[in-house]
Amino acid sequence: MNNITVVRKLLKLSWNALMANPLRSFLTTLGIIIGSLTIIIVVALGEGAKKDIEQQYSSMSVTTILINAPSTVDGAASKLSYADVEPIKQLPSIATAIPQLSGRVQMQYSGQSSNLSVLGTTPDIQQLANLILVKGRFFTTEENDNHIKVAVIGATVAEELFGDRYADVIGKTIMVGKKEFEVVGLLEYKGGSVGPTTIDDSIFTPYSSAYRYILGINGRFNMNAQAKDVKLINQAVDEISKSLRETHSLKPGMNDDFRVRDMGTTVSAAVNSSRTMSVLLASVGIVVLLVGGIGIMNIMYVTVTERTKEIGIRKAIGAQSEYILFQFLFEAFILSLVGFFIGCILSFGVFFLLKKFEVSVILVWWSYLLSFFTTVSIGIFFGWYPAQKAASLNPIDALRYE
Repeated sequence: MNNITVVRKLLKLSWNALMANPLRSFLTTLGIIIGSLTIIIVVALGEGAKKDIEQQYSSMSVTTILINAPSTVDGAASKLSYADVEPIKQLPSIATAIPQLSGRVQMQYSGQSSNLSVLGTTPDIQQLANLILVKGRFFTTEENDNHIKVAVIGATVAEELFGDRYADVIGKTIMVGKKEFEVVGLLEYKGGSVGPTTIDDSIFTPYSSAYRYILGINGRFNMNAQAKDVKLINQAVDEISKSLRETHSLKPGMNDDFRVRDMGTTVSAAVNSSRTMSVLLASVGIVVLLVGGIGIMNIMYVTVTERTKEIGIRKAIGAQSEYILFQFLFEAFILSLVGFFIGCILSFGVFFLLKKFEVSVILVWWSYLLSFFTTVSIGIFFGWYPAQKAASLNPIDALRYE
């Protein structure tokens, strides 16, 4: 009898033994199913987070510096304001600085209505965030100085209000909150963000117009600055911090009422946070798989005990110990493999469910490979000792077992 025939026969015997008690076999695989599913979904969540981070910061160069206004330690409001922009623009290491006043408001056009983002800023944002116009123009410095109600809209805004991201929107009037704004420009679909604001589902207006007519004191204020050179980033961060402390009259020992972060630090922190969360979730998956492996070992111990007499008979009629060993190992392998395949099938269901709730997930082929090797390895590892116990049974003692 050749090796392939032996393997086929042992696989058949293993399968028949498991099917003799299908409910117990299924319950044994539950831990493996959940662990396998967890590993696949954790990797998908990690890849989705990675893509989100790339998109969020894709519109900014490595010389961009983010300045925002968190609450201070004692709970007082930050003094960060539009008045801080000009002093920062005058710093030796800074090429430009722009204010950003953001918030969400109801927008309407010809019966179509949607809650979208408004970003009040200056024309310099076009260069800083690399905004590309499909149609029309960007608003001007004069329009900002004179509080003119004009807007440049993102691709998603065009799709929401006009039904097409490339619609003929120039010259059209939209209601932003309770005020009418003329659309003067349409942006190319970007897929990125400017700080906390997504470009595609936002309208860009002059800062003065956004403050006076739409958001006022309820808007969220922050700034973006751009260093003249990547080598000057650290100097720029220090100069900005010093400038803001002076203009906010913060004495030595007082906490900053602002936060300054360069793009490298920001992206690195976001990536590290995403990686840490993925590792933690993956650890949960590994723990679940280990629990599933222990379940396989326990059930196989019970199986060996129940089939002691059968093992004795087989060994008495000439079955070699290694055949007994491999039969029980194959049973552990089959339980792991079945658990893996069920986990794979369920992963698609979980993927579409997460997509429905707009969670960013990306299934990748190597997550299935990782799940397969992890699952099978744990199954065989925990199945080895019971299989070894079965193979080492003395046939005479096994035949006497009741």
